[in-house]
Parts: sequence; structure tokens; C-alpha cells
Amino acid sequence: MTQSRAKVFKPVQLYSSHAYRFIEKLGCKPSDQLHFLLIYDAKNKNRGFSFATELPAITLHKPFHTLERLVPQIKLFSRRNKLVNVSRLNKKGYAVFMEINCRETTKDSPFKAIRAQFIDVDLNKISALLKTKDQVQQKIDSILSNPSERIQSITITQNKKGQYHLLAQRTKQRVAELKKQFIIKHGDRIKDTMIVETKNGYHIYWIMQGGDISKFVPIQKALAQTFDSDPMITNLSRVMRIPGFYHLKNPDSPYMVKVKQWGREKPFTQEELIELLELKPLVTAKLRPKRRKLHVRHAS
Repeated sequence: MTQSRAKVFKPVQLYSSHAYRFIEKLGCKPSDQLHFLLIYDAKNKNRGFSFATELPAITLHKPFHTLERLVPQIKLFSRRNKLVNVSRLNKKGYAVFMEINCRETTKDSPFKAIRAQFIDVDLNKISALLKTKDQVQQKIDSILSNPSERIQSITITQNKKGQYHLLAQRTKQRVAELKKQFIIKHGDRIKDTMIVETKNGYHIYWIMQGGDISKFVPIQKALAQTFDSDPMITNLSRVMRIPGFYHLKNPDSPYMVKVKQWGREKPFTQEELIELLELKPLVTAKLRPKRRKLHVRHAS
């Protein structure tokens, strides 16, 4: 590793305890089996696509009571029970994710506990699904005419249904501004949460105690709607980036994922969270079963 490269990776020493403390904060018990997923993060600048589809994801696991406390020392078991040094793979371009909720035993077994309700606030992207080219152009004009916006790139793709997906990515400076604005805007509502800072925003966790598994998805959807965060972060098996490791979608600019705020000691209850953030109408709507249409056959 060159001297400049070594300087880039120096932050790992400052945040080397964050992974273990994060997992501990989630309320993991010593006997809990932790499930990790490593996905190749880096993009090839010349070819313009991710190699994630070419390099297979790596599934790893380890009981919490045997997990090392410092990131450079963490070794996890592969499916064949071989130990893998996670930090080395991270520096080679693999992002490190962990399943947040608790399963009974194996990776495919049912969930037994809700460790947290959480959101993913991605401030880097402006995304829109549009029907016509005119709508695409109108959206582009609207974005570029906003004096506060600073856009790094805009890409348009078309799906099989003929719809256009517009994806605009903001500059690093603009993302930094929006991060500050988000904390100011939602400060009171997230003051007791655990906040993980990522390259493009925040992962915010309300640590749970005695959560009802059946309420997890409705609350996730209500949180995403309330904070205008990623609407896809709703499934029980959702994996999230782990602090103490690098975000390496741009290999030339590694970003250390870290805990910005550890939050309060006492866990939340789902009822407390619903009341605190006034989520009841949204959660109730999600929990309400859909009415099935009855087709009445009239006698002729």
C-alpha cells in the first residue's frame, strides 16, 4: 500500500470499535447468531457499471459472544466455516452489511425478535419514474433551474413497461449541506436515536424492546413516509451497512461509515414510537386488511 493510500485508510483506527458497539447497542445477546452480507461496492469508472452482478455476494456469520471488538481483527465464518478477515475484503471493495433483526438460528430460519425500527436517508439522489420524454425534460429543467441544487450527473433509463427512470446525483458539497439541514429539521424527533452517518446521508435507528413482528413492516412504511426516506427499507430481512467499515463505491474516495450519535440507553417500544412521531394514522392504515371485492352473480 502506498503512503497516500495508507493515509486514506487511517480513519479505521479512529472508528475500529464502532462495529462491535453498534451490534451491542442493537441489544444482541451473546448467544445470537449474527448474519452478514458482503457486496462488491466499487464501480469501474471507464465502463460505468457495478461489478456487483459479476462478483457474488459473500454470506458470513458468527455468534456475537465470539465477535472481535476491533474492526481490523474481525473474522467471520463462511458457509464452509472458514474464517474470513472482513477488513481486508472491505479494503478490496466489498461493502459490509448485517441483518438487523434477530433470527432463531440459521440464515433461513424465522425471525424471533425486532431489534430496531430504522430508516435510510439517502440525500445524494433525486429519483423519478416518468411516462413520457416530455415529462423527463420537464423534470430535468425543474432540477437544473433550482438555484440551491448542485447536480453531478443525470442518467435516464427505460424499463420494460416503457417508463423512464430519471436519476440525478448531487455533488459532495450539496450532500453535506443537506445532511446539516436534515439534522436541524428533525433534531427533536431523532435526538434519542442511534444515528449512523453514511457517505450520502444517515441510517437512523430506534432500538426496540419487545417489538411485535407483525407491526414491523407497517411502522417501517410509516417512518419512510414521515421522513421521506428510502421506501424500500421495509422487510424483516433488511441488511444495513455496518459502521467501522468503508463505503467504497468510489474507490478513489473511501468514506468511513461511523456512528454520529449513540442515542439513549433505554430502548423504545413500538407504542412509544408511534405516539412520539404521531404515526398512528399511517400505521393503522398499513395494518388495515385490504377489502376483497365480492363478485355477485345476478340471476337472469
